[in-house]
Amino acid sequence: MFQKGAEVQIIRICNLGACALLVACLTVSPAIANRGDSASALNRFVAARLAESSHESQAAAAIYAESLKEQPDNELLAGKAFVSAINAGDFDLAVKAVRTLQLRGKADPEMPLVPFAAAFAQRDWNSADLAIVELEALKNFAFMQPFLEAWLATARGRDAGERLSLAQTDMTAKYYLEEQAILNRLANRQEREAISLLAGLVQRDEVRMGPLRVAAARHFWANNDPETAKKILESESTGPERKLLQQIDAGQKKGVAQKITPSLGLAFLFERLANDLIDQRADFLSQVMAQAGARIAGKSDYAYLTLGRAYAGAGNHDLAVAEFARIPVESPYYLVALSSQIASLVGDRHYDRALAQLDRALQYSPDAPELYILKGQSQQAQGNYTGAAKSFESAVSLGERLQLSNLTLAGYWLALGSAQEQAGIWPEGLQSLEKANELLPNSPTILNYLGYAQLERRENEEKAIAAIKQAHEMRSTSPAITDSLGWAYFITGDHDRAVSYLESALEGEPADPTINEHLGDAYWAVGRLYEARYAWRSAKLFAEDEDLQRLAQKIDIGLTPDLVSP
Repeated sequence: MFQKGAEVQIIRICNLGACALLVACLTVSPAIANRGDSASALNRFVAARLAESSHESQAAAAIYAESLKEQPDNELLAGKAFVSAINAGDFDLAVKAVRTLQLRGKADPEMPLVPFAAAFAQRDWNSADLAIVELEALKNFAFMQPFLEAWLATARGRDAGERLSLAQTDMTAKYYLEEQAILNRLANRQEREAISLLAGLVQRDEVRMGPLRVAAARHFWANNDPETAKKILESESTGPERKLLQQIDAGQKKGVAQKITPSLGLAFLFERLANDLIDQRADFLSQVMAQAGARIAGKSDYAYLTLGRAYAGAGNHDLAVAEFARIPVESPYYLVALSSQIASLVGDRHYDRALAQLDRALQYSPDAPELYILKGQSQQAQGNYTGAAKSFESAVSLGERLQLSNLTLAGYWLALGSAQEQAGIWPEGLQSLEKANELLPNSPTILNYLGYAQLERRENEEKAIAAIKQAHEMRSTSPAITDSLGWAYFITGDHDRAVSYLESALEGEPADPTINEHLGDAYWAVGRLYEARYAWRSAKLFAEDEDLQRLAQKIDIGLTPDLVSP
């Protein structure tokens, strides 16, 4: 239902016949057009397409915007402009493009949500009503109609109960009904009814509902009701909930307390849909929903966070970083936003910018172990394993001083052990991994790392294999753990069993270079020489440095004792 089935497809700059077709599409009425107009329009179209192919989305959107001014009725331009506008974060251009497409009866199912959001933000209720009618006619997103009408009613000062009840008749709408009902009651100052609905939600303690609990708690805190706010947050299931609880205990209201308004309640619907679409990898639609939510919400930290996530999911890391950076330090979402910002910077290999940002954050919060974890992870991605180990050491020290949970500390010790192992700081790395296992003895992730790190060094093989077997018993579907077990069998000489497990691991991660190399070695050991070289060639596609050289030699001369994978 949520897939962008009608998205305008990228058109290759191609042969003369296709270009002639583009000229026909891009010219205005023959009665007023001349060859210069056609050539100019085509040149702009080609320039926009080149900008898109170079991932210069904002430049492309600017070209489409100029072209659409000159040819406001051009359906082709409007379609391309809409896609480009969303990718560039130009919501106003998206609104203009949708209006052009609507006039020609060519709007896609999600498009009416764009002018609806613009109209609601401008308090143009009649235009918002019209957008809902158009949305219903296009079917796919009609499940949102009861909620949109309910928030319009609330914004107009009317009762929304009857409209909300209509959501019961649609399975998709019903999925979002509970949270929308809570937010609508809060926006209508019906706190008693909201508390009754919140009780079940708090008791269930679903991580997915963390943002709703944060929104409700911020509302009660703004209403000078800290006890109810803290009751909502009592499980401390997520980082923002824990931070908000600390802020309420400290009496901090600035940038924290926030009453639910019709705009925030409606925006939450779009933000929830955007986050669900991000999880489904529906990148374009998630950006549409997140931008609509941000337009409705105005200045909202959760809107910035959601929009940043949508951009990051679509690979628009520059736009993502800009959104995450808008979230102030006092926001309950600050650490989540910072973590996401660092992930986007690291994803684009802007390691120095990521580390500089973390150093600034550490000046503000020098006793925050989470920041040292982020710094260590950034240094690991950069290849600075020694520096990462030092950062993780700081996190462990602070975490122990703050008496964090065993679960959290185990994660810190695992991070430290992994960095030490990568940096060649051994046996200190082994001691850190053992400490992680001691704090959380039945973690498949820790057991696998503990076993595999020793297996790579051909140390304590019996204990190492036992740890990996235990990890596999608990998480047999993990390709990484299955690979570890297969490699353990290879090292102990059970090559047939090794092949079986390694083939299973490869099904889960077909592009993983380590699994491919391990499988190649196992194939060679059982005499399947052609398949061995095929697996090594697959591994070579993604390998780097020493691994690349070793694989090249194997492909050339076959497996020898000194070329066996580490």
